[in-house]
Amino acid sequence: MRLSGLFAASLLMCIGASASAQTFGPPIQGLCLLSRTSAISASRAGQSMQAQLKQMQASLSGELAQRRGGIDQQRQQLGARQNAIAPIDYQRQLAALDQQARELEQQQNARFIVAQTHGQQQIDRALNEALGRVLTRKACSLVMERNNTYGWNNAMDITSDVAREMDTLIQTVTIQ
Repeated sequence: MRLSGLFAASLLMCIGASASAQTFGPPIQGLCLLSRTSAISASRAGQSMQAQLKQMQASLSGELAQRRGGIDQQRQQLGARQNAIAPIDYQRQLAALDQQARELEQQQNARFIVAQTHGQQQIDRALNEALGRVLTRKACSLVMERNNTYGWNNAMDITSDVAREMDTLIQTVTIQ
């Protein structure tokens, strides 16, 4: 099902791998490193969003299974009447049931994407504000994505500072 694929993709997007870099050389003044995904996953808002998305995904999957069960039952009833109706009518009715099933899945996927986008927008606003505050405090002249570096001095990593600052701005998100 696509819904579980979307959920897995959102988890991968929001959950960063833990940092296990060795410290290389002295810190470079004004150069800061940030793992956006790690900051989000460490924040309470990021954890809140993931929990809500997981719950929503389970709810939508259950609802979809229930509604598809009704369509499957209609398919069985149609199959039982297959010999009693014209082949063209059978094919047309079967195609209509298949279309209903596709539309249900598309609607559920769209609901999930809207909720995920709404939550991510809230997190992005908090992340940007938190990042601005930390950059000012740490006097960062340049911020680079930590996950794209081979090694760094841990004194340049502002990821945990940004996550803590996000927690002061937002603790939970509303996805619906």
